[in-house]
Amino acid sequence: MTFASQQFATVRQHDCRAETEALRAALARVFGDGTGRPTDLKPQVLFEIARLNKVGLFLAPRPTDLPPAWAAIAPRIETMRLQSAARNGHSLRASVEIARLMRLAGIAHVQFKGPLQQIALYGGPCWKPTGDVDLLVAEADLAAAGAVLRGAGYEPVEAELAGWWTVHLGEQHFRRPEGGPVIDLHHRLQQPGAPRPRRTGDILARATPMPFEDEAIPVIAPPDRCLVAAIGVVKALVAHEPCAGHLCDLRASLDRLTREEADALREIAAEQGLSETLALASHGVDALFEGFAPRPYALGPNPLPGLDATQLRRLLVTPWEAGLDWPRRSRILWALSGRRPLRFLREAAAAKSSELYRHWLEALLRLGLIARPQGKAA
Repeated sequence: MTFASQQFATVRQHDCRAETEALRAALARVFGDGTGRPTDLKPQVLFEIARLNKVGLFLAPRPTDLPPAWAAIAPRIETMRLQSAARNGHSLRASVEIARLMRLAGIAHVQFKGPLQQIALYGGPCWKPTGDVDLLVAEADLAAAGAVLRGAGYEPVEAELAGWWTVHLGEQHFRRPEGGPVIDLHHRLQQPGAPRPRRTGDILARATPMPFEDEAIPVIAPPDRCLVAAIGVVKALVAHEPCAGHLCDLRASLDRLTREEADALREIAAEQGLSETLALASHGVDALFEGFAPRPYALGPNPLPGLDATQLRRLLVTPWEAGLDWPRRSRILWALSGRRPLRFLREAAAAKSSELYRHWLEALLRLGLIARPQGKAA
């Protein structure tokens, strides 16, 4: 999700410390941590912080479970719950359809995030709103997978930027003209500006079937689920976006690892070049749940040791706050590249190339030298 600056207008007007503490306590309760309920806060601000972090429905299992002082946000939570049930239901049906289409076409793929992951992590499909289906294929299968989607009535979204999305960001979006979920067809799992997994094929090879509505849907294996959540945290940090939802997914994913999977996670992260990504994101989990979680989650030293838990929490949960000491993107990339010059230069060049190509396409659009497809949003 990409945030526009105006989406932070409400929360920027307030000192959000009390509301952030209330949110942390609410998230801790979801994981069974014993906590109290701070009440000296502005409930509407609390809801906005939770919504921006995609954890609005984590505030209470049911609106009636809210403390009396928070009753003003009960209608908003109930509206979000109903909307999430509808949207996530559409996404689940699309997930089944896509799995069947890819299986019949003989295309290896794996689905990740979305309602299927929510079922695996939280026991139900409607914990967080989602409007898309994320699937990963090998780069060699990208054209064939796109053809399958087109044959099923899906059309590319933002076709005028397709080269940038596909070549530089490693994904392409499809949607039916009548609407419905967006299909995010990936052949990579990280955007320029942070290290990418080295071997996408390994993720496909470790796919595990998840039975759902008479279809065995291939989903990412539990260790890879941890890495994808960690990638989401890092992506949000680079983009200055709130990401408590990704942090919760990482904690839930780590909690559900078997001993063998936990032992394999570090090795898989090292093979994929994501040890530092996993370490930084897991330190983010500890920062979010500081004082609540019964055990630490950090996997390795913090690649950005200058950021203590309080600073890291503010960057990841309330990045709109004024006066935050943001580390430069080059510093983040250098740390996540393991301070290896060649890898840093390669990833930095990819980020700069992506930025320049996007600006070039947008200039052509403004000049009318390429046409925006009618009815397509920018």
